[in-house]
Amino acid sequence: MPVVYSYSYNKGLKKTKNEDAINIAKNNDNNLISIICDGVSSHKNSSFSSNYIVKELTKKWKKSSFISYDNMKDWILDNILLLNKEIINKSKKQNQKMATTLLVTIIYEDKILIINVGDSLSYGLTTDNKMKLLAKDDSFVGVLLDAGVITAEEATIHPKRHTLTQAIGVDEDIEIHINEESIENFDYILNCSDGLTTMLDDEEISNIIISEDLSNAVNMLIEKSNERGGVDNISISLFKILRGVQDDR
Repeated sequence: MPVVYSYSYNKGLKKTKNEDAINIAKNNDNNLISIICDGVSSHKNSSFSSNYIVKELTKKWKKSSFISYDNMKDWILDNILLLNKEIINKSKKQNQKMATTLLVTIIYEDKILIINVGDSLSYGLTTDNKMKLLAKDDSFVGVLLDAGVITAEEATIHPKRHTLTQAIGVDEDIEIHINEESIENFDYILNCSDGLTTMLDDEEISNIIISEDLSNAVNMLIEKSNERGGVDNISISLFKILRGVQDDR
C-alpha cells in the first residue's frame, strides 16, 4: 500500500539552539524509515548525539536491503545497540555527557515497526478522529500514567514531565521498545519529539492532521506549538496511507 509523507522541524521560541534531528529515507527496497532524535538538554553535547544518530542511521539505511521483515527488524535493532555504544564511547573519550531520545518508524510492506527509547513518540490516526499511542513513553510521567497514578491532564503540568527514565548514550543496558502494527489499522502515522505533544493535546493534533494536506498539517502543527509558547524544539514526520491506490513499487 503506497505511503506519502512530509516532515519538518523548528527550533521553537525558547531554546537557543536546535537539539532535535530528523530525517526520512528510503532503502534499496524502497522501504521508508523516519528517524527522530531529541538531544537531552542537560547534557552539553546534546545536539551532537541527536545529529550523529540520525546521520549514521540514515546512511546505513540507504545502503540496506532485506530478505524479510524479520531480517530488517534484527538489522535495525543491532544498529541501534551499536550506535548506543558509539555515543557512550564518544562521551567517555570527550569526557562530556551526551544523550538523546530515539524514535524509529519503518514502513515495510503491510507492516509498521515502531522502535523507541525516550519520550519522542509515535501515534496512529484514523479519519474518524481516533488517535492511538504507538510508542512507549520513557518519561517519569509516562511511568505514572501507565500505573494509573496520574491522569493525562495532570501529566501536562507535572514538574517532572520532561524527566527521562532512559535515553540513548547513557547505559549499554537499555530497554528498546518495539511495537508492530498493521498498516491497515491507520490512515496516518505521526512521529514527533515532545516539543509538539507538550504544546497541543491529542484532539487538536488529530483535527489538524485530518483536515489539512500533509505539508500544511506539519507546518500548522509547528505554528500552533509556537503560538502556545514554543518552549522546546519541534520535530514532526507524518505518513499518510493511500488506500485504494495501486502501489507502483
